[in-house]
Amino acid sequence: MAMILSGELAPNEVIAERQLALQLGISRTPLREAFRRLEGERLLERQRSGTLVVRALPIEEYISILHVRRVLESEAASLAAGRIPSTELERLRSRAHAVLGLPPGAAVPEAQDDEDLHTVIAAAGGNPVLEEMIRNLRTRTSMFRFGRLPSRRHDVMREHLAIVEALATGDANAARSAMEQHIDQVRQTIIAKLSGQYRSL
Repeated sequence: MAMILSGELAPNEVIAERQLALQLGISRTPLREAFRRLEGERLLERQRSGTLVVRALPIEEYISILHVRRVLESEAASLAAGRIPSTELERLRSRAHAVLGLPPGAAVPEAQDDEDLHTVIAAAGGNPVLEEMIRNLRTRTSMFRFGRLPSRRHDVMREHLAIVEALATGDANAARSAMEQHIDQVRQTIIAKLSGQYRSL
């Protein structure tokens, strides 16, 4: 999974079982079990020929998953309001301010920061089923390689801060709204970027 999510195994790339077994230093039996699990999680898919490939996530499916994430993650934010320790909120707040203070073009692990915020919220909601669903959907959307979108970096951090402040006040409705706006902005940015690509063709 790590190789897929990092891009080391690219979308539509054929899975070479023997080569991967050698590379990972494991036998084919546990590797085949991993393949079965990753097929079940829709990270791999088997073609009609029987060849196993890394599944490419279509943009339509990505947008559909974002819609579901909006529903689930806004609920998680509502449940988490007032339940996250102040020290944890301060850590998230400080990281967002640190990114905002970076000069343009500076490297920053944005995906890691984003994952951290959403993971903390999902875990704090107290609903393990909801947490698992959010984690699975976020894994699937992370496969869609759309670039870092550096122009969105500061906006994303400001959206994160709005979520953190709502969580800190314990206002469930404000936390829900802040999360909805954050995911809406992700969706709108991607649609706008796609529209720009199509216009340039």
